[in-house]
Amino acid sequence: MSAVAVAITAVYLLVTLAIGWYGYRHTGATPAEYFLAGGTLGRVVFPLTTFATLMSAFVFLGSAGFGYIHGVAWFAMIGVEAIAGIPLALIGLRAWRRTRAAGYITPTELLGDTFDSDAVKLTVLAVQFAWAIPYLAVQAMGGGLLFETISEGAVPFWAGALVVTGVTGVYLALGGLRGVAWSDVLQGIVLVTFLCVAFVYVLPAIDPVGITERLATSTELLTPAGQQGFFTPRIWVSFLLMNAMAIVAYPQMFQRFFAARDERSFRALMLWWPIMVLVAAVVPVLLGVWGTELVPAVDDPDAVVPALLQSYAPAWLVGVIVGGALAAMMSTADSLALTLSSLVSRDLYRDHVEPDASDAAETRVGQLTVAVLLAGGYLLALPQLGTIVELAVYFIQGNALLLPVFLAALYWPRATASGALGAVLVGQGYFLASAFGPAPAFGFMPFVPALAAACLALVGGSLLTARGTESVATGAETG
Repeated sequence: MSAVAVAITAVYLLVTLAIGWYGYRHTGATPAEYFLAGGTLGRVVFPLTTFATLMSAFVFLGSAGFGYIHGVAWFAMIGVEAIAGIPLALIGLRAWRRTRAAGYITPTELLGDTFDSDAVKLTVLAVQFAWAIPYLAVQAMGGGLLFETISEGAVPFWAGALVVTGVTGVYLALGGLRGVAWSDVLQGIVLVTFLCVAFVYVLPAIDPVGITERLATSTELLTPAGQQGFFTPRIWVSFLLMNAMAIVAYPQMFQRFFAARDERSFRALMLWWPIMVLVAAVVPVLLGVWGTELVPAVDDPDAVVPALLQSYAPAWLVGVIVGGALAAMMSTADSLALTLSSLVSRDLYRDHVEPDASDAAETRVGQLTVAVLLAGGYLLALPQLGTIVELAVYFIQGNALLLPVFLAALYWPRATASGALGAVLVGQGYFLASAFGPAPAFGFMPFVPALAAACLALVGGSLLTARGTESVATGAETG
């Protein structure tokens, strides 16, 4: 069975590489082409690539693992992202309009121009890098776990992680966002379709009603607090707020707004987003919860879905589902690496190192940066320093704290560079002090008091700054 599953997964990876090559043949050398696909993503490609960008090892493996440990309460934490698709589309549309008028390539470019401040731009850039590298490691970890599980140890963790990282790097370097977006169409369809297939296929073999009844009477897995009592009301609030905010503030998500063809792309996103996200959120968590009885001896909670499929699904379905899981990981890793590379090539290289650099040179710097970033993520994945959710939550919180600054740039003309810079520094500083030091969290996750501090710094710093003494966010739309 393991050989068949590995073979099918390998075929899927080869198809992904072929799409990257096709993207390479149709991608120009300009930064707008490489990083934004020339702003041509329409009503089909745009929703699918945006959805695939969100889906990651965190959702597919981490959510199942968290369900395995804590229970169905985790579903509500992920499910909120379906509702958050509405503000995602509305905020994205506003950012897209600003970009079409100004020609931005990167999210930090929008901030730097709006606040007329290199300090704001470079500080946000540094924060995004600091939280993104561990998230790249999470995707490599997911690939290593999948290959190790379905091959029954024949493919070691390090080799599986290397395969996923290498394939991602090749098709990303070749095709840029156009190759990424076209592969995301395949990946998004595969992920949603075969999650449903796996769910329907496994159900008759596991007696889900009987398992659920037994879990309800003998465990706390179906309670709001979860098996370990982790989900207190304040932790619930923390996760719901964090997940809803982060999907807008992720650098790879925000930059994806810039690549839409027109406003109809955002209407399509608003229509399809809740359906796709609910499928991707419900199925892994339920499989994880049922897995507590079906595969109780799993050593690593993040491996519960492949272990469950190995036991209750045919080899061909295991291979296809693993392909979908790899799709989730690669579609996040490629988008994140692409966005970070654009920050280096545009906001550092072109703005501060070589202002007269050609478009081709800027693109080459971005391609080299992709290789360095993915290599760094792979090396950081090897020690397996925690579960996927434990590591990903830091990335999510750190990026969610940047959302007030982006919203101020888009919606609040009175916001100033001083306020924006204060929001970033105070918010991130309090978060680090609370997560790793003595600052109190008041029963919430560190993100919540840090968010309050960031908002106070943004408002206070902006109101205390005289409008005549520095540039303000006059570029934000007022309509």
